[in-house]
Amino acid sequence: MPLGNLLSRAPLVVVFALLLTAGCEAPPEAHSEPNREAPEATKAAGEASKADTASKKPQPTPPAPAASPTRPASFADIVAKVRPAVVNIYTRKQVVTRSRISPFTRRGIVPQRRVAESLGSGFIIDKEGHVLTNFHVVDNATEIGVRLLDERFFEAELIGADPKTDVALLRIKKGKDLPVIELGDAHKLRVGDWVVAIGNPLGLASTVTAGIASAIGRKGIPISEEMRYQDFIQTDASINPGNSGGPLINTDGEVVGINTAISAEGQGIGFAIPINMAQDILPQLKKKGRVERSWLGIYIGEIPGAVRRELGLSKGDGGALVTRVVPGGPAEKAKLQRGDIIMAVDGKAIDDAGHLTWLASNLGIGRTVVVDLQRGDKRMKTELTLGALPD
Repeated sequence: MPLGNLLSRAPLVVVFALLLTAGCEAPPEAHSEPNREAPEATKAAGEASKADTASKKPQPTPPAPAASPTRPASFADIVAKVRPAVVNIYTRKQVVTRSRISPFTRRGIVPQRRVAESLGSGFIIDKEGHVLTNFHVVDNATEIGVRLLDERFFEAELIGADPKTDVALLRIKKGKDLPVIELGDAHKLRVGDWVVAIGNPLGLASTVTAGIASAIGRKGIPISEEMRYQDFIQTDASINPGNSGGPLINTDGEVVGINTAISAEGQGIGFAIPINMAQDILPQLKKKGRVERSWLGIYIGEIPGAVRRELGLSKGDGGALVTRVVPGGPAEKAKLQRGDIIMAVDGKAIDDAGHLTWLASNLGIGRTVVVDLQRGDKRMKTELTLGALPD
């Protein structure tokens, strides 16, 4: 089965048992010595008898463990804060069956149209009723509706979509007094931090699960051919089909990710789009309904270890290697060459090839930026005017 399953598709029921053990210690191992003096043995026996009598008296209930800065004693307050702004998304779409040959009559069967319904999740980001979700939740939908925690139901419309990040923006029609969720900063999330997932898995509305950020910056997950830009947060918070588009929440009650996919080959392996990616394209989705991306005009890759050692660059220095310059493109006009290492663009240090690809796509068509690069053992700067990314 494929690694990445989009959560609003393919029925899947997974039951997780989470066993939490706290404050349990094995008693110290008993040691005995030869009974050399009877009086001491009698005294010890008396003390043991007193201890046994005392142990039969009612003991006070130990206080509940206090919450630490990193691990709350309960997620209830966080959930109460954000849950009202998480919505269930209902869609209908026209599905056309394929034409085929009947095995009985050997004649062609005319394609049939039918209405398919699906479920997903989303969250309200402003008082105007804008809702963030996954593109695959509403792809080709002819009708979209959302239901809130308070059971209010509204029709919604698609405002913008970006298949390359699997992000879509809806707007609730005629919504009043709508709850809003706060957007956080996924860059501050660390591996091991607690996170909470809220959504509509398998039609079970407003389900809450908790886990940790298992990894950050996952790329190359085989989810769909359209999804070109990836920088996933991996989490073991239990998510299932129907969770697609729901929020991944930090312990401050802020959205740090959009739950998007799970691994069908294992348990506790889910993926969420960092909320920063959605925020970067949100203005274009609101204004244009789509994302127009800028372009450097180069092919890039990661820097081999041997090259780093030769140039005295550590892994922490980041950078991306130019593997090909597109003829007639912006980079060729700026005199970039194959083998150049791009260290920064527009004053922003480059972490790796994936970071450069995302950054360059959002800088703006027609904008002139300064590119910091290393060519051989020389550091240099050049100006480059960004073009439009070809389809």
